[in-house]
Amino acid sequence: MTYKHGNILSWGIMIILLAVGIDQIYLGNHGFGAGLTAGVITASVGKYLKHQKLKKLQSKGLNPYDERVYFIAGKSAYATLYTGVVLSALFVLIGSILGPQLTVNPFNFLGSCLAILVFIYIGFYYYYSSIM
Repeated sequence: MTYKHGNILSWGIMIILLAVGIDQIYLGNHGFGAGLTAGVITASVGKYLKHQKLKKLQSKGLNPYDERVYFIAGKSAYATLYTGVVLSALFVLIGSILGPQLTVNPFNFLGSCLAILVFIYIGFYYYYSSIM
């Protein structure tokens, strides 16, 4: 997939998510709709700012996609995967010990796990970026 196709695909997905958010607000699920709409707007602004930064670096003659970036992203992804597996194993162990005393909605739990993994990845990325 080329950069142009990926860019079109990501903007298409953002438009679909924005439409779902607006539809949810219209249907009365204001919290989910507002959160989804705010997330799409934030992602769009971040994508625009990243694109502007890349264009600025390329106009200076710099290569924003060097090997260091891919190396750091790979190390961060591996560390996040390893940490996620260990945390999941610990959570399953604690859940099996405590039994049915903890009742958790699986969708809320999966969303929380995803958010935690994203924050762990960001933390590892900045950690590896600072030491390398």
